[in-house]
Amino acid sequence: MKPSILAIADSDSYLKLATAFLDRLGPTWHRRVALVRTPVMPTEEQIAAAFEGTSLDPDQLEFLTMQQLNANSIGEDIVFAAATGPVVAEAYSRILRSEPAGARRTALISALPGVAFPATAKGWNYRRAGDAFICHSHAEARDFSFMNEERPGHQPTIMVSKLPFLRSTGFPPAQHEHINRIVFAPQAKVPLLREERESILLALEKTARLNPGIDVVVKLRARAGEPQTHLEQFPYDVLAEDLAASGQLGPQSHLRFDTGSMSEALSERSALVTVSSTAALESIDRGLPTMILDDFGISPEMINTVFQASGLIGNLQSLSDLQFGSPTKAWLRENYFHRVDGSFIDALNSLASRASEGKLQTNQEVLDFIKNQPMRQRLRTVLPTPIVKILQKLRRSFNKSRGFNANSWS
Repeated sequence: MKPSILAIADSDSYLKLATAFLDRLGPTWHRRVALVRTPVMPTEEQIAAAFEGTSLDPDQLEFLTMQQLNANSIGEDIVFAAATGPVVAEAYSRILRSEPAGARRTALISALPGVAFPATAKGWNYRRAGDAFICHSHAEARDFSFMNEERPGHQPTIMVSKLPFLRSTGFPPAQHEHINRIVFAPQAKVPLLREERESILLALEKTARLNPGIDVVVKLRARAGEPQTHLEQFPYDVLAEDLAASGQLGPQSHLRFDTGSMSEALSERSALVTVSSTAALESIDRGLPTMILDDFGISPEMINTVFQASGLIGNLQSLSDLQFGSPTKAWLRENYFHRVDGSFIDALNSLASRASEGKLQTNQEVLDFIKNQPMRQRLRTVLPTPIVKILQKLRRSFNKSRGFNANSWS
C-alpha cells in the first residue's frame, strides 16, 4: 500500500515548495496538494508558475478553509504544512486537537521555502508542535539543532533533505562565462529603504546601457498590489514608473519587468543578481553566473549571511562591469549542494507507516502549547497583513497606556 501525503500551502513561494516536494517524492506516493484560503493566496499566474515543470496537474489543485483541516477531513498519513508560520501553527492545532493523543494517525511535517539560515525563534515556534521539520542544508540543520537544545519540552525531529527544486545531485555544473541576459530577483523584505531599491534599479539601467545586447530583466514575484508571501512596501515596478516620471531612468528605459516562473527566466546564458533571494540557489544549480549584492550589508537583517564565504559576493559597480564570482566547493557542500542518499525518504516512509498504524502520540506539553496560542496568531490567517499591523499597533498603544510591557504580546 502506498504511503500518502497532503501538502497544504497558502502563498506563491510555499505553493512552489509544495509542488516541487511532491514531485520529488514521485508516483510511489499518493499525493494531494491544496491551497488554504488566506489573504496571501497566489494569483492564477502564480499558481501556474508553481506547477510548471512538475508532474502534478494544476487542475487537481484543491482549495480548503482552515475549518476543514482536521482529522475527519484528512485521510493522508502525512500533512506537509508548506505554509506561512501562522497557518502552520493553526493547522497543527486543529489536527492535533481532533485526533486521539495516544493513537494519532496524521504525521505533521513542515519546511521553509528557501534559505532558512540563520535559524529564527519565530519561525521555529510556529512549527515546533509538529513531528518533523525539514532543513535543506547541513548549516541549517546545525543552527536549528542548537535552537532545539536551548528550549525544553517537545521539539520536532530535524530531517535533512535538499530544496526540491534544485536538480543537481551534488556540486552544480561549472558556470558559463558569456551571458546575454541579467535577471534581477527582488526580495520583498530587503532592502528596506526606498532609496536603496531605487539605487538597484538605476544600477541595472546603467548595466544595460554599458552592455548593449544584454537583456536586463527584473523578475517580479508579483506585480504591485498582487498577493505574495511577504508584504513589499516599495514594489520595483512602481519605483521604476516614478523614476521614469522624474527622468532618472530616461524616456526609454532599458529595463524589462516580467513575472512567471523563475525557471523560465533563468534560460541558458543568463546570469542572476539579488540581495538575498532563494533564486540565487536556482541560478547556481543551473551553472549560471550569480551575484549577491553587499552594497546594503551582509547581515541577518538583510537575510543574506548564508552567502558569506560563498565566492559570490559583489556590488552594484561589479554588476555593471559584469564581474561575477564563482562558488567555492566548501560553501556548496555546507549550503544546499550536498549529495543526498535515500535516508530522508526512508525516514519519511517510516513516519508515514507509524501514522497509518496509529502509533503516533501527542504529549501533554504539546497539547498545552497549542491550547495557549495567542489570538493574534489566528487573526493572521484571516486578515490581510496591513490590517494585522494596525491592530498590533493599537494593542501596543493600549498596553502602554495601561502600564503593561509593550513587548509582552510580541
